[in-house]
Amino acid sequence: MTSIPAIKTAISALKIEQRVERDVKAGIPEVDRRNHTESEESLRAYVVREVIGRVHENRQTELDKELADRSEVDIRQLFQEMKNIESLVEKKVGGRLASLIGGLKRSAQDYSAVRMDLEIFRHRNGLTREAVYPESKLLHYSVIFFIVILETLLNAFFLSKGSELGLVGGFFQAFIIALINLGLAAFMAFSLRNCFHQNLARKTFSAVLLSAVVTLSIVFVLGVGHYREALEQDPFTASQLAINSLRVTPLAIEDFNSWVMMVVSIIALALLSTKFFVVDDRYPGYTAVTRRMRNLQKAWGESFEDAIEGVNEVVDELHELLAEKEKTLRAQFIQFKASIERSEEIHRHYQEDIVKAQTLLDELIRYYQSYSARMMNRRAAYFGELLRFELDKIPRLNTTGLEQHQRDLSVFEELMAELDQVYDQSIATVNQRCDEIQQSLTALVDKLELDHGLRRA
Repeated sequence: MTSIPAIKTAISALKIEQRVERDVKAGIPEVDRRNHTESEESLRAYVVREVIGRVHENRQTELDKELADRSEVDIRQLFQEMKNIESLVEKKVGGRLASLIGGLKRSAQDYSAVRMDLEIFRHRNGLTREAVYPESKLLHYSVIFFIVILETLLNAFFLSKGSELGLVGGFFQAFIIALINLGLAAFMAFSLRNCFHQNLARKTFSAVLLSAVVTLSIVFVLGVGHYREALEQDPFTASQLAINSLRVTPLAIEDFNSWVMMVVSIIALALLSTKFFVVDDRYPGYTAVTRRMRNLQKAWGESFEDAIEGVNEVVDELHELLAEKEKTLRAQFIQFKASIERSEEIHRHYQEDIVKAQTLLDELIRYYQSYSARMMNRRAAYFGELLRFELDKIPRLNTTGLEQHQRDLSVFEELMAELDQVYDQSIATVNQRCDEIQQSLTALVDKLELDHGLRRA
């Protein structure tokens, strides 16, 4: 900001000595003069315009900035929002609660529908027992994968001796054989499971299909043995020799490694069929409908937990919101009060600047009189006496906003005295509303379970 200049700076800026010399030559100032001279007007204009004017402008700018900052506070609004927390709770919870209730109703309907499907399935198929199946299929499929790889590695050893590509060729041939065994095992398990169906036609067809798959599996295993034996004779015509030998003398296998390879395939086929069969309940379709029912049963229980958790999340958000409002309110009050103190300090400094300006003017007058007396070799004239009263017309700072905010400060202090109590009441209101919502959700769940037959009264 602009400060009061030093006396030497003002003397130099006004060129007082040159003015004195000029005035003396012109015969002024007279001792009994009563009118302002041009030099007097220059001194007055310098002090009022160049000093007081600039200081006033800067001080007023500072006051206006503080006023603008204070005008941005919303202490009353924040305080009122904390008092009217119920409306904020309803606004936050209303939409979320409607969504939670809708989700609970849909979950109850889906669970009820799949329970009905399960009961209908049991009634149609004459089932009175629970479905027997493993909860996770991961372990079973892991075992199946391990069996396939192990069979491939073992058969690759037996097939590598007669293969053109050695171990690599034997591995690919063994892998193809293992995949065929995997497919046969899947069909065998499917056929065996459908043999337990109560429908006679379906049961008969499944028995015939099972016999066909078993027969095909035996033929394939024998063919693998004949192919292994034919590789020892002629790798280039092994397939043709194996087919001819299988058709003429199916059991005429003389190579021990071929028999070992057949036993490995039979064991792998049996294990794969067993794993495919036990991965689901023995009655076809019973596992699928039971899994759907249990998944929706779990989803129904989780939906209620999610609803309660959703309400708790809303409550946590409201607690954080209230804490943030309370923190913001206190911070704004501190800033508001500090801004008023700074504005009062600015006003006080301006009054001090006026005193300093008057002192500066007095010093300029005395310097002019002293220098004039030395030049004229007589008593100094009464130069500048009339200027002593010109400072009464200097601009005043506009403190209208400050006065209003000083009155607001007393009101804000009363609000801050009530803030702790209002904050505690708001937290209690949020917690109470949360308990009411949780109780209503519990009652809704009980009603939905009774209405949809999910439990007995």
